[in-house]
Amino acid sequence: MYIKKTIGLKFRKFNLNKIKIKICKLKSLFKFFLILSLLVNKYEYYYFNKKGINITNEPTIRIFIMTHKDFKNYRYNPAYNIVFNGKNQPKEKYDLQVILANNTRLSKMNRAYGEMSQLYYIYQLYKKGTLSSKYIGLNHYSKYFSFLDDLPDFDEIFKNYDVILLYPYRADHYGMKHQFCRAHICSAYYQIIEIIKEIKPEYYKAAINTMTKKEIYLKNLFIMKKEDFLKFCEFQYDVLFEFDRRNNLTSDEDVLKFVNNKINDNKNPIFQSRLQGFLSERLSNMFYYKHFKKIKYYSTRYTRNSKTKKNKAILNKILINRKRIKKAKMAFLIHWIINIALIFIFLFYYCIKL
Repeated sequence: MYIKKTIGLKFRKFNLNKIKIKICKLKSLFKFFLILSLLVNKYEYYYFNKKGINITNEPTIRIFIMTHKDFKNYRYNPAYNIVFNGKNQPKEKYDLQVILANNTRLSKMNRAYGEMSQLYYIYQLYKKGTLSSKYIGLNHYSKYFSFLDDLPDFDEIFKNYDVILLYPYRADHYGMKHQFCRAHICSAYYQIIEIIKEIKPEYYKAAINTMTKKEIYLKNLFIMKKEDFLKFCEFQYDVLFEFDRRNNLTSDEDVLKFVNNKINDNKNPIFQSRLQGFLSERLSNMFYYKHFKKIKYYSTRYTRNSKTKKNKAILNKILINRKRIKKAKMAFLIHWIINIALIFIFLFYYCIKL
């Protein structure tokens, strides 16, 4: 019995020592794996970040082209995204991204809201995090900023300026309120001021001050920072949706009936039924007045139904950038495949065999 016990104890000690040795090897290999992974991550940081390779393919800026129909003057820069809310989807030329904005809260009020109906869809995508970019711009299918495809360095611009806008339009000598009342429905403007006083009192002073402002910004073309864009949309849609609620406006037909009851014989009801779009331009002026002190101005470029010339330099840059992104994605994928393979090998040899 004594011999059996001593042999058993020695055998157990031997097994325990063997297990301890394997655990030590396990720890050392695990440390080696962590060091290797850290080195690979450091290399990725240097290669992707220092060399300016963006593996997410997310641009610094997204300029959204609002349209309700197919058009000829497609841009050649991938920073442009077409936002479409018509019946026939535009053709995807030059690999530009086409975003369909048909099924939204404002789908039945496309005429009334104009480009703001499509912008609401983009606003929701940014709120959810589906889309992201440092700067956000708005263009129309026929109206652009004058730089077109030769995009400036926006990081440099926004070091000294708060926003990029078109040169202001000179209203009559009485100011923005008088200009709106002369051209559109005056009672709607006063109702907007009342709504701002009630639900957005922080903007009320700006709303009053812009009434007599002789220079106004029209067409809703802008480029601004993401955080300013989210504030801009929140202000716009909170006020406009409250205006719709108070007047029971849920479709373009409702807006047309509302307009017919408010206008006189001198004004075209179809044109005036774009009421929320006209109001949004004045709300934009209030927002700009409150938030932006330093404004960078560009002129507008009309390119209705005109083909722009291919810029070979830009097209080559796009092609080179795509190749670099493809290589970066492949390197990233291979790295994680190697990591996962090492983990499985490690577990197989040093955990299953214990």
